[in-house]
Amino acid sequence: MYKVINPKTNPKIVPFAFTLLVYLVWLLGQGPQSAVANFVAQLSIAITMMFGSFVAGGTALGGGAVAFPVMTKLLGIEPATAKVFSLAIQSFGMTAASLTIIFCGIRYFKQVVLFALLGAIPGVIISLLFIAEHLPRLATKTVFSVFLLVFSFTLLRLHFTHKNFQEQPDLRSPYLITLVGFIGGLASGIVGSGADIMVFALLVLFYKKELKAATATSVIIMAATSIVGSWCNFVLLDGLTPQISAFLWAAVPVVVIGAPLGAFVCAKVKAGVLLSFLLSLIVLEVGFTSFELLNRPL
Repeated sequence: MYKVINPKTNPKIVPFAFTLLVYLVWLLGQGPQSAVANFVAQLSIAITMMFGSFVAGGTALGGGAVAFPVMTKLLGIEPATAKVFSLAIQSFGMTAASLTIIFCGIRYFKQVVLFALLGAIPGVIISLLFIAEHLPRLATKTVFSVFLLVFSFTLLRLHFTHKNFQEQPDLRSPYLITLVGFIGGLASGIVGSGADIMVFALLVLFYKKELKAATATSVIIMAATSIVGSWCNFVLLDGLTPQISAFLWAAVPVVVIGAPLGAFVCAKVKAGVLLSFLLSLIVLEVGFTSFELLNRPL
């Protein structure tokens, strides 16, 4: 007789079931032959998201931190297309990573997720519907990059003075989390990420929370924000073009494995290794933004 696996007694089956469901939809939605043909045709996108999804699941930076600069600078894809795609693909990868975090016992802060999403969800909706198209993306991204740079210097200072990650016993001023989540949601609608890194920064610098748990928390927040943002892009703004659809079909089977793997590795490595990886990504992100500024048309 076959043993029935009960998700309540074996919760690790949930992220596995989600990945299996995604693969079934991927094959049946296109047909096996078309699915493989599109994957081969968009192999550069799949390879990009192999790394982007690992970053999305394992750090406080969304997969767009890798996907957007590679797509726009190396693959010659329009920035508007890259932004919509980056937010959409995070909906799959970071959801898979979030299920891994929640059901595989990886520590995160449930209360922070709740309070942050109370701000991030309306923030990303307002941003996409009323703000994003009126603001120059590069100017906004430059401000965000400056924030990341200052944040990285602060992390380094805390790390080398050995004053970091001494947790406060409770979460003071929970409405501050909601406010920061709202600002992060606004940023996410403009540049494709923001809610994750801003809440992460608040947890680490203000609340003195442990690095790995703060990272896991930020992944869950960005997953939900990406889902809502993508719904706005596709349903309310009619932003699902044939090109974006082809990119998504090629990248989805990669990210539902890469992002959970990133979350698992993040939970296992030492905090110093995670810090070094995060700082390296911030340097790359700031570098790409600087390159954009130097090469913008006059």
